[in-house]
Amino acid sequence: MAPGEAMTSGGNSESGSTATSLVPSSTLSETIQFYSYPQALALELLLPILRLQLPISNPIYNRFQAPHNTPDRHCLFAATFPPNSQPIPEIYTIVFSDRSRRNETQIWAFNSLSNPIYRDPLSPAQTKLLQIHVSSLLTFLKNTVIPEAPGHPFDPTLFLGCFHSRITSTLVSLPSRDPSRPLISYNSAWNHFIVPTKTPSLLESGPIPPPEPFTVTRVLASHLPLVISTSSIPRSAANLMLQPSLGLLTPDGSLVAWAFIGLDGSLATLYVMPEYRGKGLATYVARELARKLGEGGFADMGYSGDSGFVHGDVFEGNTASERVMKALEGRIVAEVSYTRVDSDAW
Repeated sequence: MAPGEAMTSGGNSESGSTATSLVPSSTLSETIQFYSYPQALALELLLPILRLQLPISNPIYNRFQAPHNTPDRHCLFAATFPPNSQPIPEIYTIVFSDRSRRNETQIWAFNSLSNPIYRDPLSPAQTKLLQIHVSSLLTFLKNTVIPEAPGHPFDPTLFLGCFHSRITSTLVSLPSRDPSRPLISYNSAWNHFIVPTKTPSLLESGPIPPPEPFTVTRVLASHLPLVISTSSIPRSAANLMLQPSLGLLTPDGSLVAWAFIGLDGSLATLYVMPEYRGKGLATYVARELARKLGEGGFADMGYSGDSGFVHGDVFEGNTASERVMKALEGRIVAEVSYTRVDSDAW
C-alpha cells in the first residue's frame, strides 16, 4: 500500500478503544499498532502509567489533564497498547493530540525509551524499535480523521511540542516521500529544566511579599494585549485566560512582570518589561507561581498541580532564563524540541 493510503480501523466494544492497523509510510517494513482511547478511559488508565514516569513525562502528564480538553474539541488520546493489555509492554508510546489548535502546539508524545534509565547511546535494537514507533506515530496522526473536531479538515502541518531529543533525532532521520518536499519544516532544540513545586523551601516559606512597591495579581483580560505583543510565540487570548498566571503591578496599575503555567505544566510566557529588569522580578514571579501551583492554588481553574513539577524549556545560552530556573532549584534533564512536520510529505 502506498504512503498516505487509507488505514483500516475496527472498534473494540469490550475496551472502548479503537485499534488502527497502520500502513507503511516509508521504507520501514514494520509498523506498530496504536489504540485510540475515549478521554475518560485515557485518564483512568494512561494517566497512572505516565505518573510512574515523572518527571520526564511531566509535559504530556499535565496536557492530558488540561481543562481545555472539553468534549467539543474531540481531543485524541492513544497508546501502542490496548486498555486490557497486561502487562504493559516495556517499550510503548502514548500520545495526546488536539489538531484544532491550528498554529499552536497540538501534539505531545511520550515514549518509554525517553526515560534516563535507558542510557545513551541506545542499543541498535532499541534504536530500530524507536524508529518503528515514531514512523508509526506519524502515520497514525496523519490518517486519523476526526470530522467533528473544530477546524476540520486540518492543515497538514503537525505541531509537535516538547518532544524528547531521542524521539526528535529519530524523527528528523525519517525520509520524505517527496525528495523535493522536506518532511520537517521547522525544528528548534531547548534545554528541558524540571522544577519541583513541593520542596520544603517552597512549601514552608508560604507566600513571599513582593518587592516594593509592587502588588501581586492574576493576569487580567485587560493585560493580555501586552502579554501577547511581547511573546515571540503565538498566544491565544482565550487560552491564556484559562491558564494559571501571576503578575506584578506598579502603584498606578501597570503590569510589569508576569508568567503563566502552560497547558502542559510548563513555566511559560515569563516576561519582565525592559525598564524593570535586573531587580529579581522574574525569579520572584516564577517562584511564587510554582509555589502556588504546588499548593493547589489553581485548583479552581482545573490545575491540580499534583505532578509536583513544572518544567521550563530554555534556549542554550539564554543566561537570564537559566538563572531563573536554577534559582527555583531546577535542573536540566533532557533536550527537547518543538517541531513542525509536513504530513503531506509522509
